[in-house]
Amino acid sequence: MKRTYLRFLLIAALVSLGAGPSHAQGGNSVFGGSIGKTMQLKTFAPSVRMASDVSLPPSVDNSKLKYFPPIIDQNGGSCAQAAGIGYMFTYEVNRLLDRDASASKANRFSYQFSWNFVNDGIDQGGFVDDGLTVARLYGMMTEEDYGTSGLYEFKWASGYDKYFNAMHYRAQEMYVFADSIPLMKRYIYDAGDGSKNGGILTFSAKSTWKIDNDYDGPSLTGYKSLLTALGTSGSHAVTIAGYDDTVEYTDGNGVVHMGAFIVVNSWGRYSHDEGRFYLPYDFFRDPNVDNLTLGSTVTAVKVCMYEPKVVMKVKVDYTSRDDLYFGVGGNADASAKSAKQFYYDSGAFHQQGGDIPMGGNHEGSTIEFALDATRCLPSGGEEYKKMFLNVVRSFKGKSKGEGSLVALSIIDYRGVKPVEYECEALPAALKDGDNVFAVSLVPRNKISSSPYKYKDDGWVVFSKAYLLRTARGKAAKIKFGKSADGKVNITYQVEK
Repeated sequence: MKRTYLRFLLIAALVSLGAGPSHAQGGNSVFGGSIGKTMQLKTFAPSVRMASDVSLPPSVDNSKLKYFPPIIDQNGGSCAQAAGIGYMFTYEVNRLLDRDASASKANRFSYQFSWNFVNDGIDQGGFVDDGLTVARLYGMMTEEDYGTSGLYEFKWASGYDKYFNAMHYRAQEMYVFADSIPLMKRYIYDAGDGSKNGGILTFSAKSTWKIDNDYDGPSLTGYKSLLTALGTSGSHAVTIAGYDDTVEYTDGNGVVHMGAFIVVNSWGRYSHDEGRFYLPYDFFRDPNVDNLTLGSTVTAVKVCMYEPKVVMKVKVDYTSRDDLYFGVGGNADASAKSAKQFYYDSGAFHQQGGDIPMGGNHEGSTIEFALDATRCLPSGGEEYKKMFLNVVRSFKGKSKGEGSLVALSIIDYRGVKPVEYECEALPAALKDGDNVFAVSLVPRNKISSSPYKYKDDGWVVFSKAYLLRTARGKAAKIKFGKSADGKVNITYQVEK
């Protein structure tokens, strides 16, 4: 934001747009381009290039809207996830669905969920787009489903339903603003498309800033904390939730500058003024401020709802997350031994999370989770008769893990009711390299049987067949008979 001309870049910064959810809602982007196509950096549509086509009010504070969650007190170095997921993603989903973020933990998204996928199992920071990539490719778990995690626990939640719920909430596109305070204000006001409520933004800066917590100058939004000097060390991600054109800042030369953004921090509600402070526009305009001191780009996200069609339920017992990654695929040949193609870019469970057990440092090595297999479904009317999971075991980290695939099933949501198909050759120890497991989608052979009949005294009627079911769910036909010497003969047949 150090140059004088105005730019607004819409980029597919999370992944190429063609590689994401195939059923994501949404048509053309507000600022140009369309969903489902790989896009290069491009400028926004001319109709929203300048803020002059609307009359912006002198102040907007989206942190006071029902879509904005309560102030976060972040764990360790998780600021980028607190800003990008805890605040921005939560706000945008609730804005999309018109929900109250404070009404329920089910309406807020867990920054700890994304942080513990991208922090390598140690207390370290990262980038906002790391978490948005997880949200783009996999989805984002709610606070209700995730729960909480201690600083050094690095928990991965367990439970198919929790991950299945997470798959529905996706990041669709990421917007990057550069060199344009007017366009940032326009986006905060109405998201650039005339929406009743606008969006919010994230940016990074050095964090040893100076803040005057007794600001008593002009304002329409009423906060008492004003940043007066940028930091010289540290690195921190924060959220811009509004602006106020009436705020005054006097620089070191005695020059008064008008206007400031409303920044929401993640250091708890007792920091600054209810977790908020003013950041004067002038710091973004100053050509002497380098990108490390104050990031020259500001990020926003567009979200969408997604409906997975075919999902794998996976249960793994393994002692080092870093060793494993997972691929999903299918085949129309019922006798095939492997998929036509495996897809590995789920954004989660891909040699990440650290050299610690699957559940984290305190939750154990066994977790159950979900993998979306919708993307690998064939087009053109062909139906897969088998689905495959490839668990790739490699070596990354200080020690090599060990463990097994405990259970696997496919749940097909394309019919009136979900149908689940199980892989029966489990549990199985995981060897080095590929470990391919198959699940048949072909209905099992049916076994006919005469109706159940019993005598009044409860004894089985001889010469009649009875239909039973084994503990593994297979149908079995059993028949009783008498031999010539008076002994009882039992014959049975179990479906293949």
